[in-house]
Amino acid sequence: MTIKIYKPENPILKKYIECFYILEQTAEESSATYFTFPSIYTIVTISENTETLIIQDKMTIRYCKTNPIETNLVCNFNEPVLISYEGVINEITTYFKPLGINSFIPHNLRDYSEGSFPDFNPYEDYKETMASILSMKDPNEKIRAIELYWLSKLRPFENVLLAEVLNEMLHTDNVNQSMTHLSYTTGRSRTTINKHFDQHICKTPSQLKKIIRFRAAIQSQLDDKNRVGLSYGLDYFDQSHMIRDFKKLTGFTPKVFFSKITTLEKDLIKWMFI
Repeated sequence: MTIKIYKPENPILKKYIECFYILEQTAEESSATYFTFPSIYTIVTISENTETLIIQDKMTIRYCKTNPIETNLVCNFNEPVLISYEGVINEITTYFKPLGINSFIPHNLRDYSEGSFPDFNPYEDYKETMASILSMKDPNEKIRAIELYWLSKLRPFENVLLAEVLNEMLHTDNVNQSMTHLSYTTGRSRTTINKHFDQHICKTPSQLKKIIRFRAAIQSQLDDKNRVGLSYGLDYFDQSHMIRDFKKLTGFTPKVFFSKITTLEKDLIKWMFI
């Protein structure tokens, strides 16, 4: 299996999209399996001639000649998922920044998120266009084409409340700010904040805070690979709090997790191959 990651070239898309990656696997290659973990990103995946089988927390993507294209949305999983690829795979994935995808879909994100990894088909021309892009041989041509498609669907989306709350969560020193504090600073009720999160992010504020804290701990550890032991000062109340969150989000203790994790593209994508 080969994976190549691309940052958006278009300056407009950089505001909304963190990266794309192209994943390919040939018939001669053995099956690839890895764990993926909850993320702040909303992920859209398209693949050619595949069928996906989902059983609880395991997803198997396998070659299927009779199924021209699959498209999936990943936005509301909060536990580790085991991903397995079998046979020939030709896949392109878009990582949208928080609230990024909302500027490219005609309805609320919640309208597309029924189920764990639902079929994603926001426009009449979507699957046909994606199939055409997947058929291209040149990877750079694929990325240019998918950028042009997303640009053609760009529409204004503004949610001042969510923008303010996300800014507090993502860009302050304390991700653990309580809902009472967020309600006070925004002048909106907790019920209203929760409703906006459900409609446009498909996570609760509590779930997102846990993921942000978890991802910050990973990045801090990876940034200082010479550190002896793990740091528990990253908005975790104590060591047991960090271990509990890591077990919930990864299935492993922090020590085991960091001994097995694989990172791609400057630590942006974090998978555990098995």
